[in-house]
Parts: sequence; structure tokens; C-alpha cells
Amino acid sequence: MRLWVAILCSSLAATPATAGAWLRDKGGGFTATTTTLTDQLVTKNSFYFEYGLTAKTTIGLDVDMMATGWGQIGNGRVFARRALPFGGDRSVWAYQIGLGADFDGIAVTPLARLGLSFGRGIKLGRYDGWLGVDTALQWNFGTALRTAKVDAVAGLNFSDRSKAMVQMFWTGTNTGYSAATLSTSYVYTPKRGKFSYLVGVEATQSHRTGYGIKLGLWHNF
Repeated sequence: MRLWVAILCSSLAATPATAGAWLRDKGGGFTATTTTLTDQLVTKNSFYFEYGLTAKTTIGLDVDMMATGWGQIGNGRVFARRALPFGGDRSVWAYQIGLGADFDGIAVTPLARLGLSFGRGIKLGRYDGWLGVDTALQWNFGTALRTAKVDAVAGLNFSDRSKAMVQMFWTGTNTGYSAATLSTSYVYTPKRGKFSYLVGVEATQSHRTGYGIKLGLWHNF
């Protein structure tokens, strides 16, 4: 059961729509904190940070924790994302490498992740938007658990201060476990505010169906 919970924590972490193939401008940064409460009374908390080290390299930190009836578990990793030299005027490609650890109570095991991302700008009527697909393979060196992930997002910018997105997350492991999550979110930035506010809902299907409500706080600097 603890293994199932650990995998679920990794697969359902809320990821900002601005992550993926797009890189930060040099010297620019972004942070996001998200809290999700599920119908099973499980609380998931995530913290995400990225910074434009150069025009073609973005570095960051990604931490996901979950509080359950079995205790607190989660994972954290540092990463570097680099642009790939192909694409077009509206499309971007990037790869990502990350090192970190899984946390299960007092047990800590090292992990590594390798990812490939694609992003493309779109237009729907008078609204601009984006499509993104992130794929990743993750290895836990302490438990020999191998995880494959595919995350997809579609979003629209209604204005400079308002946007909505739909995300799909899929996770599968070498133990035979798999889970899929559908999430819809709305992000609003007050006219004079320094932060953006996210509210969303999600539905997860694995061996059973679960639902959650999430709240988030984004900040660009």
C-alpha cells in the first residue's frame, strides 16, 4: 500500500502550465505552490521553482509531498532543462535531467529522471493558447522502481490576467501499476497584484476513481 501511495504522489503532482518545453528568459524566474485536497482526505502539497540560467538553460527545484493516514511521503529533485536545436516559429523542444530523492517516512532513496518535452503555440478564434507534452522516465535506485510519465496540457489566454487549462497526467511503473488524472484549472492575476491565483478540480482513475480540489499561487519575477 505504501508503494501505491508513493507512486500516486509522484503521478498527481500539480505542474505549472508554464513548465515543459518553454524555457525562462535569462535572469527570469517563476515559483508555484499548490495544495490539493482529495475526497479520500489526502492532502498533496507541491512547490515548484525555475530560473533562467542562460537563454538556452533553465534550472529549478520540484518538490511534492503528500499527507495520508500512513504518514507523509513524497519526493524532491533539482533539474536542468535545455533547448533542442529544432522546431519552428511556434514550436519548441527541450530535454530535462533531474536528480533527487523519494521520501517515505524516515526512508530516503535516490532517484534520477530524464525527460523530453514539446510545446506549440495555438490560436482558437481570437484567443491565443498553447499545447504541451512532457514525457519522462524515472529511476529509483533504492527500490529499483522504474516509472514512465506522460503529461499533456492545453490552455487558452482569455486576457493578460485570465487563462484556463486542461491537463492529463498518465503514470505507469514496472510493477504493473498505472493511473490517469484529468485536471481543469482557471488562473487569475489581479490588475495590480504580483501573484496569480489558481483554482481547479481533478479526477483520477487507477484501481478506483478519486476526486480533488486544488488551490495554487504563482509568481513571476
